[in-house]
Amino acid sequence: MNAQEPTPRRIVRFGLCELDTKSKELHRNGMRVKLSTQPFQVLVLLLEHAGDVVTREELRVRLWPEDTFVDFDHGLNAAVKRLRDALGETAESPVFIETLPRLGYRFIGSIENSPAGQPTVARVTKWNKKNWSLVAVGAVVCIVFVITLSRLSTKLPLGQMTVLPLVTYSGQKYFPSLSPNGQQLVFSWNGGSGTDFSLYEKVVGSEKFLRLTNVAGAIDFAAAWSPDAREIAFARTAKGDTGIYIVSALGGPERKLLHTDWDARSPGIGALASGCLDWSPDGKSIVYSDSPSAGQPEALFVLSLDSMQTRQLTSPNYQTGDLDPKFSPDGQTIAFIRDTTGGQSIYVTPISGNGERLLTADPSLKVGLAWTVDGRNLVFGGRWLWRVPITGGTPERLPIGQNGCQPSVRQNRIAYTQASWSDSIWRRRLDSKGTPEEAQKLISSTQVDAGPQFSPDGNTIAFQSDRSGVFEIWLSNRDGTDVRQLTHFGVAWTGTPRWSPDGKFVVFDSRPKGDADIFTIDAQGGPPQRITNDPSNEVVPSWSRDGHWIYFASDRSGRWEVWKAPSSGGVAIQITHRGGFAAFESADGKLLYYAKGLNAPGLWKTSPSGGEESEVVGMPGIGFWGYWALVKDGIYYLDNTSEPSISFLNLSTRRTSRVFKLENGPVQQAPGLAVSPDGNSILYTQGSQSNSDISLVQNFN
Repeated sequence: MNAQEPTPRRIVRFGLCELDTKSKELHRNGMRVKLSTQPFQVLVLLLEHAGDVVTREELRVRLWPEDTFVDFDHGLNAAVKRLRDALGETAESPVFIETLPRLGYRFIGSIENSPAGQPTVARVTKWNKKNWSLVAVGAVVCIVFVITLSRLSTKLPLGQMTVLPLVTYSGQKYFPSLSPNGQQLVFSWNGGSGTDFSLYEKVVGSEKFLRLTNVAGAIDFAAAWSPDAREIAFARTAKGDTGIYIVSALGGPERKLLHTDWDARSPGIGALASGCLDWSPDGKSIVYSDSPSAGQPEALFVLSLDSMQTRQLTSPNYQTGDLDPKFSPDGQTIAFIRDTTGGQSIYVTPISGNGERLLTADPSLKVGLAWTVDGRNLVFGGRWLWRVPITGGTPERLPIGQNGCQPSVRQNRIAYTQASWSDSIWRRRLDSKGTPEEAQKLISSTQVDAGPQFSPDGNTIAFQSDRSGVFEIWLSNRDGTDVRQLTHFGVAWTGTPRWSPDGKFVVFDSRPKGDADIFTIDAQGGPPQRITNDPSNEVVPSWSRDGHWIYFASDRSGRWEVWKAPSSGGVAIQITHRGGFAAFESADGKLLYYAKGLNAPGLWKTSPSGGEESEVVGMPGIGFWGYWALVKDGIYYLDNTSEPSISFLNLSTRRTSRVFKLENGPVQQAPGLAVSPDGNSILYTQGSQSNSDISLVQNFN
């Protein structure tokens, strides 16, 4: 030890901790942590000699006078153990205190913010072997940081907007998040292949990157920078470890803040479809989306980083959920996307939670949301990048950003995911024994094609597609040829077509005035006829076997239930009373089978006139209400308990058998399955993802 001791500072900050040496108070992440006298003395001595070894003898002299009789080894070990507990670490996974067996201890953390006039203790941090790979990568990245930042100003000069490739590594990349000064980027990447996603960090203008997280079987996404750019909050879905985490922007140990229910989201990369958290500009709270309880739609919550208490901000009732929350630059307002069967709408709400306000309810797909720097506009993505004023109005399509989603706006830059994806309709023929033949992609485009239904004679397929720019009803021949558009609403989200028993009409839902209603149209074309006109949402219709009634799901009672109305129009009658969605009548017209709910698993049955309601099978899972088809002797359905497969339930024997495994993933919240009248063909919707890159817009204003 040096004869001349460094002068201790009153306030010492390291990691998420802050020590006041005068008041003897320790705070971790803003919260006071109880620290008794001896652990405090150990910490002060280690900080005074950070990077150097403090021997056990030197600690004994500091903690116990010479005339004190005590079991020194036991007492010191206990003091260090209590100190580690206060700092949130263990001897096996040290963050700040390294043990040197039989010699002593060493402080290995980084001490920050030395006040003027007080000396900074020199440190030579010694890490164990498992840290050296991170050191090597970190050193390279830091060198690049210095070189690059010396060449770039905080804000680029104004000029014409230009788009440059930012992250083009092989594999799938999502959720770009620019640092507060716009110079660094964090993103989610599968490393080139596979279904695990980790967080990576790079400097804008460099190809070097630093891996921040690395947990097998995890999907890490939706990164949000702290206002001082020191830390990054992120979402993780992983078996038993799903929740909100924080990691240093320089890498290192991560810390779990909160457990969440995000496991109920789409499996695999489907979890990456929507953002779910943001860090407040004052650094004191995190807003996030989560289900209040199992089976309920996602709502917004605010987590206080001081008290670690949560407060529910929105209550979306029957909607699919509130997603992509983003703090305004002044921290007083939160913008978010409300996803419903009526489409996706952008709302804003005060941080108090009182007085949410609709900005736009246009039918365009919305994936990702960001505030402009001046707080006057919101940028959102989907098939393009759009901008809408915070006062509301018609969105303006930006001159850049084709296939753009998940925007991140900082300074005069936008980073966004440029992804091309499509859902396609596939076919499997069944031989005389019911054995499936080779899969065939039957109907596909560069856009979304989903919800297939065979006509009663089996010669025509009705389906929904946005290949015209917005979802409409389309028709094709049985073999997928001669694709033609049936509806022409132009501005409404239209879908879930079902044929009348005589094959002359198609019933569907559409949203020409915002709320979803039921319409019919002649299969040869013509003007649609409205069947429902209530100030509520009516969706996923189907015909009774005699053609006299149309079943549909409605939220007019406050939650989704199955109703029916005369096919010629008239007063609707409620059928289910314990939750119901997407109903089909049995071939003999004696029973009504239905999905339990928009966000509930399982298939149920009741009488076409209502009555006792009972469960038939616990599949499909949550969000896959459209992946089942009723035939004369049973039900085909999606079984996603392990690998997604189509199974068959024989209603007479109650036996279940697997028919075939899906080649790609199923699509949540979409009608996905149909069987031909002769039982020889199965149509099903599958998602596909060609690729995704991250692009950068410069000189955005």
